[in-house]
Amino acid sequence: MPTSPAVIPAPRTVHPDRGTTVVDPRTLAALAVALEPWAPNAAHALRDARTVGPLVAPSGSAATPATASLDATLPSEGYALDLSDAGWHLRAGDAAGAFYAVQVLLQLLADSRHDAGITTIPAYACEDAPTYPLRGISFDVARHFFGVPDIERLVDLAATYRLNQLHLHLSDDQGWRLEIEGRPLLLERASANDVDGGPGGYLTLAEYEHLQDYAAARHITVVPEIDMPGHTHAAQVAYPEISPDGEPREPYAGIEVGFSNVHLTSAETWSFVDDVVGTLARHTRGPRLHLGGDEAHTLTAEEYAAFVERLGIVVAEHGKQLVMWQEAAPVQLPAGTLLQFWTYDIDTSHLADLARERDVRFVASPAPHAYLDLKHDESQELGLTWAGTVEVRDAYEWEPASVLPGVPADKIEGVEACLWTETLRTWDDVTTMLLPRLPAVASVAWGSPRDTGTFLESLAAHGERWVRDGVAFHRSPQVPWRS
Repeated sequence: MPTSPAVIPAPRTVHPDRGTTVVDPRTLAALAVALEPWAPNAAHALRDARTVGPLVAPSGSAATPATASLDATLPSEGYALDLSDAGWHLRAGDAAGAFYAVQVLLQLLADSRHDAGITTIPAYACEDAPTYPLRGISFDVARHFFGVPDIERLVDLAATYRLNQLHLHLSDDQGWRLEIEGRPLLLERASANDVDGGPGGYLTLAEYEHLQDYAAARHITVVPEIDMPGHTHAAQVAYPEISPDGEPREPYAGIEVGFSNVHLTSAETWSFVDDVVGTLARHTRGPRLHLGGDEAHTLTAEEYAAFVERLGIVVAEHGKQLVMWQEAAPVQLPAGTLLQFWTYDIDTSHLADLARERDVRFVASPAPHAYLDLKHDESQELGLTWAGTVEVRDAYEWEPASVLPGVPADKIEGVEACLWTETLRTWDDVTTMLLPRLPAVASVAWGSPRDTGTFLESLAAHGERWVRDGVAFHRSPQVPWRS
């Protein structure tokens, strides 16, 4: 049994190695029963627990006792876990904290050992809580469409690494991916296309609601993104009256960016905007809507600012909070807006002043560390290289405050990994780009104590699980893989 269990993200405080403890199905059942009244999602996850081999109760012995309790002294999403043959005890600050404690236990169970009919895991004790309230992954289903089963699998992967937000990029120049009330042509004309002319697809509102339920059961909030005023060619294919010249558009299957924008002031455009934002607001459970705002290269600064300011008013009228990419920083935005930092190619010198002077907060998604569609190395076929390559240590060895210099720490809401799909067509493509780098970004987002050597060893253990489960991943030469 390894002396350092392979838990990712690593908890803040882990007690020294204390040997092993027996895994008894009666103990797991008792822990689930104790969780059910106040943390039902954690209880459900525990009941679905899998080990490497079959679990049997040791003959002739009493089950190890198990308790689970709500502890108001622990922070939101915080937990404490103590596993030994004297008892299995879980405490948490709330239901989310209990769910994360169970995720740690599930990682331990994934490496359980079997000997003479007895299953054991490390006798493990830790106390933990996240640094950042927002820990997310953005998934582009516009360039290549991925439907409900794949999005569910992504939610499960995100939950394993204690992420709590799924940002769905639902529209771009190549395709529109969500049903909008009163706008049927978006599905009829704008959804049947991918990069390279693939078949496309879309989510119905019923499927969107289902995905939110599925994510909420794993303490993950879904944030939809409809990009405006740029990245809007597909919308104009469906409704050419919102385009600057009103002329019909043909579907676009390339990967260039920055060439499209809607008519900025027409009644047709703003009726369309209201229909889109209204539908998102009515059907999105979480408080936030992401409305893009990036790479509007055809507009002047004044044109862009006027459109985005009006967009912010529409979002507020529909009772939601606005999220936009960092390009929106110079604009007068509603209080509570989140700005998502992604590139150093745009001047960032004003962001610190903005953070101090206005009620905005930041999400860190720096491309050289958190854009997981970038190639691991130059030899890889999948991925792009516009911001270089991102190896696993690049995804792990950085701090959010370092990419947003001068921004007060309390104005950094969190960290989000991004996966764009210009070159990704299958679920294996997705996991090949995410793994092993997503656990690295998740560790940054959680605020784990950083120890590169231990982390890489833990990744090697997780690699054994991925092999066992048939999950495709990139075998980074930086990781000491075991098989």
